[in-house]
Amino acid sequence: MLHRVWEDASRWGYVRRNVVADASPPRVPRKAHRTWTVAQLTTFLLEARKDRFFALWVLEATTGMRRSELAGVHRDGIDFDIGTLTVGSTRVVIDGKVIEEDGKSDNSRRTIALDPYTLGMLRSHVNMLDAERAVAGEHYQDHGLLFCWEDGRPPHPDTITTRFTRLAQAAGLPRIRLHDVRHSYATAGRLARVDTKALSQRVGHTSVSFTMETYMHGDLEADREVAHALASVILAGLPGQVSPGETV
Repeated sequence: MLHRVWEDASRWGYVRRNVVADASPPRVPRKAHRTWTVAQLTTFLLEARKDRFFALWVLEATTGMRRSELAGVHRDGIDFDIGTLTVGSTRVVIDGKVIEEDGKSDNSRRTIALDPYTLGMLRSHVNMLDAERAVAGEHYQDHGLLFCWEDGRPPHPDTITTRFTRLAQAAGLPRIRLHDVRHSYATAGRLARVDTKALSQRVGHTSVSFTMETYMHGDLEADREVAHALASVILAGLPGQVSPGETV
């Protein structure tokens, strides 16, 4: 940001040159994401079955949506006929206050397909909301949100995180952040060899290259396939080389 400011100032004649261009920023090492395995995701969902927001946890586990998207998604974004969910509005916490926004970027505003189980859980959840609204009557506070309390009030995004942490602890799982469930989903997608472009669009990344850079580092099996394939070609003429398909 400072580089852009000084670049503009230099172009407009306010300063002689962009001094920020001479700076050498420190290298910030990238920390590996802490993720759950598919089996651990299943364990979490089994623990969360009796939670009011079970449909939210299923949706998170099967889409990798951000917390802000889960907190801000509207029930009218679901199309039960074609099995899709439109993700757009978000609810974020800034300086302790909840701010509603239209979405992080054009990539964030997207329509994603839902698997039959997730769709079924969301249908049951919406039926529960309709029943609660009928009981509450005129006291119901309708914000149009998919995930809300019995009287329609939206939960604070931090409450979603607190609830997640409590459920994960009760399930005896390694401690990770709620956002790391998103990383777990994307990592599972890479290990399952799903199309990278489709995965990138589904989780709302800005580019396919970002998805590749973020999640390829942990794809050991893909690296193993490359190692075996190239070695079988390069070393084919050496004595004692094991042919493809043979075992040592």
